[in-house]
Amino acid sequence: DAPVGIEVLLLRRAERGDHNSGAWVFPGGIVDAGDRGGHSVCAGLDDAAASAQLGVPGGGLDYHVAALRECFEECGLLLADDAQGRPLGALDPRLTAWRGPLHRGERHIADLCAEFGLRLAAGRLAYFSHWLTPLGRPKRFDTRFFIGEAPAGQSATHDDNEMVEQQWLRPADALARSDALRLMTPTVKTLETLARFDGVQPL
Repeated sequence: DAPVGIEVLLLRRAERGDHNSGAWVFPGGIVDAGDRGGHSVCAGLDDAAASAQLGVPGGGLDYHVAALRECFEECGLLLADDAQGRPLGALDPRLTAWRGPLHRGERHIADLCAEFGLRLAAGRLAYFSHWLTPLGRPKRFDTRFFIGEAPAGQSATHDDNEMVEQQWLRPADALARSDALRLMTPTVKTLETLARFDGVQPL
C-alpha cells in the first residue's frame, strides 16, 4: 500500500538473448529440488492445504517456498516470521548475504531459516493464477502466480544479475507504459486485475 494506492514491484530482466530479455516482470523463477526441504520451516500453511489450493495431488507447498525464495534472491524482500512469530522487518546484513549462495544453489532456504530462527510466511501469500503455455510454442512454461504484501521495514534491492532495474508502480501506470516496459501477457493480465483494488488487504 502506498499513498497513491496499490503499487507493485516490477523488475527488468537482464539481456540473455531470449524472448524475455529486457522485459519487466514480477520476481519469480523455478521450483528447485531444495524447496521441498522448506516445508519444515513454513508458517501458516501445510502441504495438504497448499496442494488443495493449487489443485495438485501433493507438493503444493513447494511452489510457495519457491516464490518466497525467489523473491528474496531477486529483490531482497523476505516474507518470514522471527523466532517470536512476529513479521520480519529490516533485514540483518548477514541475512541478505545469503542471496547469492541461494541463487547459486550452494545453500537452501531451510538452512537460512535454521541459521536465523525464522519461519517462512507461506500463509501470507495469496495464490493468484496458473499460466500454462499452449502446445506448439517453441518454449513453454507452467507457472503459478502469488501475491504478497511487501514486509514493513524492508527495502527492495534488485540482484543486479538476473534483474538489472526495478520500479514500484501503480498497476494502471504500468499498463499505460506496457509497450515501453515490454510487459508479457501474464504480467498484463495480472496488472489489469490488481488495478481494480484500492488496497492490499482485500486481495
